[in-house]
Amino acid sequence: MVLRLYNTRTRKKERFAPLTPGHVKMYVCGPTTYDYSHLGHARSYIDFDTARRYLEFLGHRVTYVQNFTDIEEVIIRRAKEAGKAPLAYAQYYIDSFLEDMRALNVKPPDHMPKVSEHIPEITALIARLVDRGYAYPVDGDVYFRTRKAKHSFGILSHQKFEDIVVESAAVTSPKEDPLDFALWKRSKGDEPSWPSPWGEGRPGWHVECNAMAYKYLGAPLDIHGGGVDLKFPHHESEAMICEGAWGIDWARTWMHNGFVTLEREKMSKSLGNFVTIREVLRDYPGEVVRLCLLKAPYREDVEYDAECFARTRKEYDAMREAIEAATSANGAGTAGKVTALVERTRDGFFRAMDDDLNTRDAIYRLQQLTEALAEVRGISAAEGRAVVDVYRECGQILGLFPNLR
Repeated sequence: MVLRLYNTRTRKKERFAPLTPGHVKMYVCGPTTYDYSHLGHARSYIDFDTARRYLEFLGHRVTYVQNFTDIEEVIIRRAKEAGKAPLAYAQYYIDSFLEDMRALNVKPPDHMPKVSEHIPEITALIARLVDRGYAYPVDGDVYFRTRKAKHSFGILSHQKFEDIVVESAAVTSPKEDPLDFALWKRSKGDEPSWPSPWGEGRPGWHVECNAMAYKYLGAPLDIHGGGVDLKFPHHESEAMICEGAWGIDWARTWMHNGFVTLEREKMSKSLGNFVTIREVLRDYPGEVVRLCLLKAPYREDVEYDAECFARTRKEYDAMREAIEAATSANGAGTAGKVTALVERTRDGFFRAMDDDLNTRDAIYRLQQLTEALAEVRGISAAEGRAVVDVYRECGQILGLFPNLR
């Protein structure tokens, strides 16, 4: 089997091989925890969980890191409105997120660092950037010199500096260039803050992932994943920070999943047009939600369709019925017919997964098997075991049939 993944940087599918043979270092940007997670989050973390599962199936050891941004402007504002401490407010939604992921059968990452617990690593990284001339302090703030990172700017959005339209910096702006971005923000006095060489403050968004990922994985990463909306400026800023700090590429393969849209607009907490995971889980089991969202390849946008879950439940139930029938099979056999069905299913499934994790075609193979088995009579016990084995094998990769032994 040869796995090929689409690399956002090169805009083509490439044969995947980790830098260290047999060990994949994978980092996926986690949520900013200020509200319940929505189906867009479910789709992203199910997609990357499936990628991880397939890599493990192929024999790789995967070290998977996913962060929590638990301190940010929106968290501070929402916490104030609710009359709660920002970190406690964020923790409530971290716990809710983890509960949702368990219901969706998403395996826990190996490390789930929080920004608030990695301030020393973040300030050390910023200090390194200042020492190397890629960052500069101004009155308690620290900014990154974007134009200095010439090798990393535009690697994902494929833009040039001259393509970026920005408003002219005001006369009083502390930044050297309108393209520069904040690494450290001085304290406003009424928000969580931490000591640093530049005074009390808190980190800027882009530098957080670098510090946390580097602590647990080093650099370069084999896979860096996240939603397509993170390509620019967030992931490109991470790449620039890595160039400035260590002089190397930040990630070898960049993976970005598409949106779940609602009336053709990105589902987003900030836009207020979202359906929460727990709303859907009230009506459908996690495996059904998972199967429904995996029907589209991870790079495609999908429009929210409430009826999809109802249709998928029937399809999932049919698969479970096929498994139950195969488990109790004790007929005379089908003269190789079921064996051929199983082999064709397995071959098609893995060919689809090797082609940039094409879960739509992989699931289609299971649906074909299910429909074909409904027309077959007299399956032997040995054939039944083969059927159960292929559902189990494929299900472990897709995160389905969790209780199948």
